[in-house]
Amino acid sequence: MKGAIISFSQKGYVLSARAAAALAEKGYEVERAVKCHAVEAECSVKEPLTEWAKRNFAVQDVLVFIGAVSIAVRAIAPYVHSKAEDPAVLVIDELGRHCIPILSGHLGGANELAVFLAGRIMAEPVITTATDLNHKWAVDLFAAKNQLHIKDLKKIKEISAKLLDGQEIVLAMEGCCKAAGNKGVGNRAVGKVPEGVRLCGLEGLEEAPDVIVGVRRQEQWEDALYLVPRAVVLGIGCRKGTNVLRIREAVDRLIRREGILKAAVTAVASIDLKADEEGILTYCREENLTYRVYSAEELRQVEGEFSSSEFVLQAAGVDNVCERSAVLASKGRLIAEKRAFDGVTAAAAVMDWRVLFE
Repeated sequence: MKGAIISFSQKGYVLSARAAAALAEKGYEVERAVKCHAVEAECSVKEPLTEWAKRNFAVQDVLVFIGAVSIAVRAIAPYVHSKAEDPAVLVIDELGRHCIPILSGHLGGANELAVFLAGRIMAEPVITTATDLNHKWAVDLFAAKNQLHIKDLKKIKEISAKLLDGQEIVLAMEGCCKAAGNKGVGNRAVGKVPEGVRLCGLEGLEEAPDVIVGVRRQEQWEDALYLVPRAVVLGIGCRKGTNVLRIREAVDRLIRREGILKAAVTAVASIDLKADEEGILTYCREENLTYRVYSAEELRQVEGEFSSSEFVLQAAGVDNVCERSAVLASKGRLIAEKRAFDGVTAAAAVMDWRVLFE
């Protein structure tokens, strides 16, 4: 994780050292900067503040401005894009009295970081997010802490509005078998379910849920907010020289047919004979997916029932590549059996994932 701190006065510059030390405790690599004629330091900023903000906004996980809130707002305003991408931005006054998160309070972790920093520099955290102030469950914070992909950011407001209005939220989760009050349920949820949230399973559910946590699309409930664990591994086999377009088409057809959400895919697996297969490598680069390969011996040792091909056995030394590699890489179970698409075979397996309620 990376962070940058900028200050605008001598007092702010001194305080920035304490803030940097605190961020370092959290594991951040911190760059300090100062833009002040009265301070001469190696980290003095000569460029316009907007240029400093633009450069750092794109690469840092957290930005801390030590000065007036208005300075920070004007500096970052042109570069604010979305909750899913913007870094956490905090403002600390130069006397260290208040620490204020002004951007990415939940998804970027600014609120939590403000509380931590305030504790280290003896400041007062100023939290303005409605769900935090009213002690209500924050769906975006829940998603961030559990590393769940939010399929539609706009729906977050709807969920928060219902909770703030005193209404109950129905959260349906793959792998949960029944409602369980505030005790957690099934093999997917750990911890105490928060007030205002009713946790239930998808199987047999009749009422429309507000939130769905899982790796598959539920066509009857497209209006729900989907929170997607990145827990699916694709197993791929192909002829030598297969181009990326055919790889992509095969994957797209598989996940559409099986109802798997694309955001759930986290890795691709195959046999080591395909370690340098350009079509697969290009697909992984374009989709930002990890690529794992295994020897024929490793694949033969994978337990389970898999489709068998004599041709693949003769060519690769193992009777099935895509199913076995997906299961081995995921350490889980097969959720989509082998499908052949124009010289490409694809399958999918899912990891054993959990979510934590705090």
